[in-house]
Amino acid sequence: MSRLKKIALLLFILYPFLTYTQAVSKNEKYKVIQRIKVLIDSNYVFVDKAKLINNSIDSLDASGKYDAIKDYKAFAGVLTNDLVAISKDKHFVIQYRPELIKSRRESRKRQQITENNDETESQEEEIDLDLWYAQKENFGFEKVEILDGNIGYIKLNFFHFLEWVQPTIDASMRFVANTDALIIDLRDNGGGYRSDSYIGSYFFDEKSTLWNTSYDRSKDLTENRYTYENVNGNRYLNKPIYILVGEKSFSRAEGFAYCMKHFNKAIIVGQTTPGAAHGINFLEMDDNFMIQVPVERNIHPVTKTDWEGIGVIPHIKTSKEESFNVAYTKALDTLLASKKDQALGVHYERLQKKYKEIKKKISNK
Repeated sequence: MSRLKKIALLLFILYPFLTYTQAVSKNEKYKVIQRIKVLIDSNYVFVDKAKLINNSIDSLDASGKYDAIKDYKAFAGVLTNDLVAISKDKHFVIQYRPELIKSRRESRKRQQITENNDETESQEEEIDLDLWYAQKENFGFEKVEILDGNIGYIKLNFFHFLEWVQPTIDASMRFVANTDALIIDLRDNGGGYRSDSYIGSYFFDEKSTLWNTSYDRSKDLTENRYTYENVNGNRYLNKPIYILVGEKSFSRAEGFAYCMKHFNKAIIVGQTTPGAAHGINFLEMDDNFMIQVPVERNIHPVTKTDWEGIGVIPHIKTSKEESFNVAYTKALDTLLASKKDQALGVHYERLQKKYKEIKKKISNK
C-alpha cells in the first residue's frame, strides 16, 4: 500500500474522533440557569440583590443570548461575565469542572461509607483533586528566601485550608525568623480560605486579638475570628513588614493586607486592589458546572467595615513592576535609620555601606 493510501486510510479511521466535539445541550443550559437562580436566592450575602440578579439572568436567557453557545467553558465564561456585570460583585464565577465535581462526590461518598461502617478508608481510594492541586503549587508558597541585607521575602499566591497549609506556613516563618525586615508578596494572590488569621498571628503577641467578624448568609451565622495564641514558630514582632498588592490581589489576599494595614502591622505597597471582600462557597449545579457564590461579608474591628468595592489602598502607590524595588528600598532605608543598629558602632557602618550598595544595584536594574 502506498504511503498516500495509508495516510488516507488513517484519516478515514480517525475522522469521527477528530471532528466530534461534545456540545452543551439546550436542556443542560436551561437546568444550569435555573439552578443558578436557586443557589443565589438561598445563598447570596445580599438578600435584596438576589431577586434583581435572577430577573436579569432570566431576561438575558429569554433574549436568546445563550442559545448559540456550544462550548462548555465558553458558556461558563459568558454566565460569569453576566453575573459580575449585573451584581457588580467580582466574586461570582461559573466553572466547568466535571473532574473536580466527580472527585468531590466520590470523596463525600467514601466519607459517608466510613462514618456508617466506622472503618478506615481504603488505601486504594482515588486522589482528592483539591488537595492534589494544592500540593502541586506548594500550598500557595511560590518562593521563600532571604535577600541581601538580611530581608525576608515570601511570595504567597493562595490561602489554602489551614489544616493543609499550616506546616508550610510554620516552615516559611521559621526560615525568615532571623531577618531584620520582611516583604510579603501578594501581587498574584487570588484569595482562598481562612488561613490568613493564622499567618497574621505571627505578627501579634500571644494575646488573642479579634482579627475580623464575618456574617455567613448561607448558614445565618455571625462569627468572630481571632489571632492564635499559639503558633509553631517564633513570632515576627517589632520589625518592618511590607506587603505588596496589585490588581490581581483578590478576596482573602485583600483581607490579609487590609487587616495588617489597619492594625498598623505593615506598610502596603503597590496598586489599589479590586475590592472583593465577600467570602465564597463553591456549589455544584450538575455533573459539569459549579458556581462560586459570595455568601459572607466581613467587618473589621478597627474600621467597622470592609474593602468591598473600594479595595485596599496602599500606603505607597506604585506600579506592579516597581512595587518590589520600592518596598525593598524602603526596608533598607528603615534599617539604615535604625537606632538599634547604630548602637553597634563599627558594625553598623559596615551594614550602612552594604545597604547603600544593594540600593544602588536595585536602582540600576
